[in-house]
Amino acid sequence: MGLFKKKNGRAIAFIDYEFWSSAVDNVYGMRPDIESFDKLISSRYDVAKKYYFGRFTLPALEAEANAIRASGGEAVDSQDVDRIRGDRSDTVMMEYIFKTMTTEKNIDTVIIFTPDNQFMSVVSFLKERLGKKIVLCSVKRTLGARFKLLADDIIEVPGDEVPRKVFYDMIVDNFRYIYRHKDKAIYPTFLSTITTVARLNDVAEEDIRNALQELIDKKILFKAEVTVNQGENSIRVLRLDKLRAQKGGLYMID
Repeated sequence: MGLFKKKNGRAIAFIDYEFWSSAVDNVYGMRPDIESFDKLISSRYDVAKKYYFGRFTLPALEAEANAIRASGGEAVDSQDVDRIRGDRSDTVMMEYIFKTMTTEKNIDTVIIFTPDNQFMSVVSFLKERLGKKIVLCSVKRTLGARFKLLADDIIEVPGDEVPRKVFYDMIVDNFRYIYRHKDKAIYPTFLSTITTVARLNDVAEEDIRNALQELIDKKILFKAEVTVNQGENSIRVLRLDKLRAQKGGLYMID
């Protein structure tokens, strides 16, 4: 039986999901990949429990709670209805860490997803007083140098993924070409845009499909009915909202 046991001992993960969601969107134009992160930490450690912290009652995060539960994690709502401590997911997470680690006696490793240096005292306590191994996780380039020194292992996300904004730019560039060449009468549909952009940039169609849907969700792209063949037929095409694209840093005025 020992042949199949992971090299590292049992672990508990505490993830500041509100920070992760905000940071990975601002830096990479992506959504947190909960499934990939779960597979990564589970491949290295025997993860007994996973707690994700955030104000999941907010519209921006409410749907994410389902993905967290699907991965076997627990979505802990940090919304403070009594307004005593403030709506801070890191504060709630810190409370959970102290509470959990004083009752869980068979845990060897603590996985903490945060960039916050205020966790230095928490990490020091876990290492020096409780003898726990510490794994620090965060979005790339957000962990402080001093904080890193306390870690036994470091995991940064995204891994080698291409930032989603790269795919956004490819799609928007395609619309710039269409608008500059109106004489060609190009009608960009959802499927034709995927095929064209993927072929021109030599990237996977699935990546373009996901990015395209996200641009539609953000209302940077929208669907419209247009008539063709001298009014005999109509088709649904995609249109670019230039103002929203400009505000998102995706469309510069020529």
